[in-house]
Amino acid sequence: MKGYLGAIFWLIFGALNTVNSQNIEEALYENTEIRGTPRLIHYSREDFSGDPQIWAMCQDTNGILYFGNNDGTLIFDGARWTKLTLPNNSSIRSLLYSSDGKVYAGGFNDFGIIEKDDFGQYTYNSYLEKLRTEERNLENIWDIHEVQNHIIFRSFARLVAISGNKVFTIPAEGFYYSTVINDQLYLADGEGIKLLNLESFSFETIILYSQISNISIAEIIPGPDDSSINILTKQGSSFLFDKHTKSVSHYKDYLDPNSSNQLISAIKSSGGNTYIGTLSSQIIVLDESGEIISSQDDFLELQDNTVLNLFESAEGNIWALLNNGIDCINITSPVSILFENASVFDVIIRDEKFYAATNQGVFVSDKIVQNPYFANLNFKKIPGLEGQTWTIQILHDKIICSHDAGLFILEETGIKRIEGARGVWKVIPIRGRPDHYFVCTYTGIHMMQYSPENGFQILYRLDGFNESSRDIIQGEEEGSFWVCHGYKGVFKVQLDKNYQNVIAVESFEDRGLPSPFNINVFEYQNQIVFTTNSGIYTYDNKQNTFVPHSKLNNIFGTDKNVRKLLTYQNQTWFIHDDEAGYFDNNNTELNKGLFLEHKGTFNRGMECILPINKENVLIGTTTGLYAYDLSLKQIADQKTILNSISYRAQDKRSNVALKADNIHLPHDATEFRFEFSAPRLKDQTRVEYSYKLNGLNKNWSEWSTNSTAGFSRLYPGSYSFQVKARNLIGQHAEIASYSFSILPVWYRTKWAYGLLTVLIIGGIVLAHQLINNKIASETEKTRKEEKKKQTVLELELQQMKLEREKERIEQDKKILEEDVIFKSKELANYTMLLVRKRELLTDLREDLKDLKEVAKNEKSRNLLRNLVRKIGIHLNDEEHIHVFEANFERVHHEFFQELKTHFPDLTSKELRLCALVKMNLSNKEIAPILNISLRGVETARYRLRKRLDLEHEENMVEFLEKLAP
Repeated sequence: MKGYLGAIFWLIFGALNTVNSQNIEEALYENTEIRGTPRLIHYSREDFSGDPQIWAMCQDTNGILYFGNNDGTLIFDGARWTKLTLPNNSSIRSLLYSSDGKVYAGGFNDFGIIEKDDFGQYTYNSYLEKLRTEERNLENIWDIHEVQNHIIFRSFARLVAISGNKVFTIPAEGFYYSTVINDQLYLADGEGIKLLNLESFSFETIILYSQISNISIAEIIPGPDDSSINILTKQGSSFLFDKHTKSVSHYKDYLDPNSSNQLISAIKSSGGNTYIGTLSSQIIVLDESGEIISSQDDFLELQDNTVLNLFESAEGNIWALLNNGIDCINITSPVSILFENASVFDVIIRDEKFYAATNQGVFVSDKIVQNPYFANLNFKKIPGLEGQTWTIQILHDKIICSHDAGLFILEETGIKRIEGARGVWKVIPIRGRPDHYFVCTYTGIHMMQYSPENGFQILYRLDGFNESSRDIIQGEEEGSFWVCHGYKGVFKVQLDKNYQNVIAVESFEDRGLPSPFNINVFEYQNQIVFTTNSGIYTYDNKQNTFVPHSKLNNIFGTDKNVRKLLTYQNQTWFIHDDEAGYFDNNNTELNKGLFLEHKGTFNRGMECILPINKENVLIGTTTGLYAYDLSLKQIADQKTILNSISYRAQDKRSNVALKADNIHLPHDATEFRFEFSAPRLKDQTRVEYSYKLNGLNKNWSEWSTNSTAGFSRLYPGSYSFQVKARNLIGQHAEIASYSFSILPVWYRTKWAYGLLTVLIIGGIVLAHQLINNKIASETEKTRKEEKKKQTVLELELQQMKLEREKERIEQDKKILEEDVIFKSKELANYTMLLVRKRELLTDLREDLKDLKEVAKNEKSRNLLRNLVRKIGIHLNDEEHIHVFEANFERVHHEFFQELKTHFPDLTSKELRLCALVKMNLSNKEIAPILNISLRGVETARYRLRKRLDLEHEENMVEFLEKLAP
């Protein structure tokens, strides 16, 4: 269970002057400092599941915390608790983290070291057996110290020292207290305070009890300077011992002499303050001069009044080890919880007090100067102002409260109502009209005037505008005001010169704005800007439309609403998507991390941000009022650590070595679990984590307080788990990563594939060899028979092949012959047609000649003569011969080829004659084709026979047929 210590801070004020508004003047508070000091984080029995009486504590370099209680050791990694017991189940009364990186623990009759193995598991290794048997009766080990290269364990019976690998005892008895200051071991017994010389193992008494009034010592801490030590007694007295003069002097008294309270423990922090744990009054805080700067009221939220021990962590936080639990006093936190009893809408500082306007009324704090370092400020509700108060302002040195019930003046004698308005949001001054103000209400605007004689008076209500005026700002033009309504959009209200009547109301539901909803108006760098759900706009008077504000949109983007803009010096504060933040005007990086814990807790439309100076700001939310110190510096070496990695295989859960490099996990591994934390973050109030598994996830997970990550099953392959951490004050821890791989099933491994390949190749080779041997044996037996059969078969195949070839040739020849015959017939028909045509023409020519002879006049004879001449010309035309030759050559291509090859000297007429003869035409049929007489054909054939070297008895037709069938 965790909680907070509220309302603790450091404020140093200068002189106060009159403030004319709720904004604080820079000069007045330039040196004011509000420092976030402690909030409490509680750890109870329910958190660590152990005995709540805590005796001792230490911290290792990773930030892991070790606590000694009656059960043994509680180990806290920032996210989870682990319990480790001693072999004899005794309590742990002392713990020490040494410079060599070991955690030493002391219990009853046992001492040793706590170690973390490679798998993230803690074990205890006892050193008791290194002592002789007679030296082992140690009883409780009350303290462990590292001094002069020795580790010293103190019990009432004796001292045990470890130097290197040697463990030995130092004769001593009755030491009830010990501590180390400046590498010197101080011990207290019944005689006084002594120093141990580790060279001679002798004791030197430096202070007798009589010098400190015979009072038991509670703690010895460094004094105000290096030459002194401060001795705190249980009865509450403080004595200073001067190392040079060896003198003791009374210093301070911190408890009433008659009090039953006692001082139990104390530490001097690295910041200079001293923290004292008491028996019944919790913690007393001293400044560097030894003065008390806190009271019991400052630590009312501690779980127990008895503080058994105190410890300062490496982060600077103070841990209170209580009789009933553990509390972390978050000294280094930049956040101060000033007020947590109501929802805060506005705040001012007046007369060194806080005034807060809340949903319950107006609260006022005690004067801040009463407790400048640690103060649980007591806020009281002012009577008569119960109920919703929206704003609180300082006008003319008066505190003005805008309330649901109306407008009120807060005076020392009480409250005074300003009559004339109800449901008031706020009051705004009117530029150009001194002492005049607009009272902005739920249903319109009222005019208010101030005069020294009459004070504040509401004069009249502006007629003509009845909308809510919570969000209003004066425009650039005289008498113009911009009003933004959450649902109706933007209104531009124009007043007359006397500011008495509304003469025009212009509604802007669009005009360049993306929507009429959620629009707010602010002034930024002397310019009026309008924030929307889709970016920030400004009004262009010339175009009478709204245009995007490029600078602010580049800073904030256009996907989230900016509900607050407030400029202070060179800083701009804002509420952006329910997150508070600021940016410097010369560096537009948004600083929001420090305020993450308040995301979503702001009062919409009435967000409260009050900068005190460049490093201090007040933030009001629905949960209270907070002070922030912006000077927080990010400490180095903030790392996210992996505490444990485990998986389940074969129904057994196994841990993985954390320091191994790229470990291989079995293929049947399931239920992977990663545990992580970030113990070195300064503020452990709320730590969030984000992770991803490279090889499975592309994006980081959402931020969550869950400090574990699980994966049910992963496919074989290589993976890298990464995790990062942050807290809600903007600190980030470095990414921790762990690489591993999931092995495939054995038969899917490279070795299995290789072995299978070898077996397959071997089997193929062996089978091939066996088959070859078998074939060779069978072949040898049947070789002769096969040879004979093969010879016969080859002959038969050859014969069949020849027969098939012959049949094919015959078939082709038959087809060709049929084709030649067909074409020869066509050619013959054409030739006979040609012959008949020429015969017809010849007969016609002869008839015309006869007709010419009997013609009676010259004209008829001339006509007939011309016809005879034309017929003669046609008969002498050899075109038909060329057509015949072309067709004949297509049909008997090989014939002409052979003829020209054997008889290259043949003329074209002789080639024609050969073709006609080959067609077996008679001389009579040839004569008209060649346009010669029958006698001419005979003569031509005679000459051709000689050219062909044919004997008289040889038949020319047969010869030509043989030449090219």
